[in-house]
Amino acid sequence: MIIDAQMAGIAGDMFVAALIDLGAAADAVVAAMEASARYVPDVKSVHVTPKPVERSHIGGLYLDVQIEESYKTRSGSILLEAVQAMVTDLMLSSEASAYAQRAINFLVQAEAAVHRHTPEGVHLHAAGSVDTVADIIGAAAALDSLKLANPKTTSYHSLPIAVGGGTFPSSHGRLAAPGPAVTKICTKAGLLFKGGPLQRELATPTGVSLVAALNPVSTPVYPAIHPISVGYGAGTAELKNIPNLLRMVMGESLTPRRLLQDRVVVIETNVDDVSGETLGFVINQLIAAGAKDVTVIPTVTKKSRPGHLISIIASPEDEVRLAQLLIKETGSLGVRITSCDRHILSRELLQVKISLGEAEASVRVKVATDRSGAILQVKAEYDDVQRVALTTGKPITEISRLAESAARQQLAEKERKTSRRRRRKA
Repeated sequence: MIIDAQMAGIAGDMFVAALIDLGAAADAVVAAMEASARYVPDVKSVHVTPKPVERSHIGGLYLDVQIEESYKTRSGSILLEAVQAMVTDLMLSSEASAYAQRAINFLVQAEAAVHRHTPEGVHLHAAGSVDTVADIIGAAAALDSLKLANPKTTSYHSLPIAVGGGTFPSSHGRLAAPGPAVTKICTKAGLLFKGGPLQRELATPTGVSLVAALNPVSTPVYPAIHPISVGYGAGTAELKNIPNLLRMVMGESLTPRRLLQDRVVVIETNVDDVSGETLGFVINQLIAAGAKDVTVIPTVTKKSRPGHLISIIASPEDEVRLAQLLIKETGSLGVRITSCDRHILSRELLQVKISLGEAEASVRVKVATDRSGAILQVKAEYDDVQRVALTTGKPITEISRLAESAARQQLAEKERKTSRRRRRKA
């Protein structure tokens, strides 16, 4: 799934409208959005009407959202509690429920950071309207309808979000585009954005939160896909010279379909005057600071000097911080940055108990699964295995075998319970 907001930006209603235009069940989505009136105080009604429209002669879907409410501000806790209650009462899937809660948390935490308050205590003005809750619940219901809410089976990409420019009116006076909350959300989620193409606000906190909650790969251009369908969500205004539309493209990846995909940066530098002790210290510091992996490779540098290539794999949002740390600790005069995609397996840790004679030990086991949820690898965590081996005197191979066997049994029992629940529902 590709979210293309590079022309007219994004708002919450545009996001939901694009999903309905892609084929989400309109009646179910509208009912979910209108139900928000029962969960937010001081709201008389929420009425949502999908309408086919044209923007710059391109057809799309517009959500006419009419709200009757009375409020000056609402606390973050009110919105958080409303979304939590709704995902439970509406019986959304666990994936869609988790998505809705990520979205509202992105928004409330960003507003709290801007105003230097706690997420629960921050007072929201425009973002405190019931339409924020309606948009988030509508998006979750639409993703559920399209069966796109599960990150294990669907990957998401976001093109650079147009945020507009100039200044715009707000409850706090005039602000510069992008607004402070939008900037916070994009920073936290690692979303690319760009100014223009108009001198006005084009990206709202709710719209950007809905993108961020998908945990997408943020990419400057479209990835290679086989497109299947396209949806257009229309904004309210008729913009000058550009269509006020958010485009979503659903398609099949050309990459191996069993693998997940994410984007990382590789930070590298060559050093020829750093001791072994310093290298060991640097590796530990980088890992502690959030690097995904650190590799040190012996090499020969200029003037035939022996040296080392230090290579770090990191999340894009950690790039600058880790580069600064590497330069500080090694004295390097600069680093190289490469941005690249990875094909990966999903990973989770299981805690299992194993019996070693009269002793019992706890060991973590890493379980790797593909996009479909099929288990491809079960491996005991070495640090735990080593700890148990030193404590009990048992061989590492025996501890690993017992832990991995216990993990497989636990996973098999979980699958049996899931199958029984599916049969009962059927």
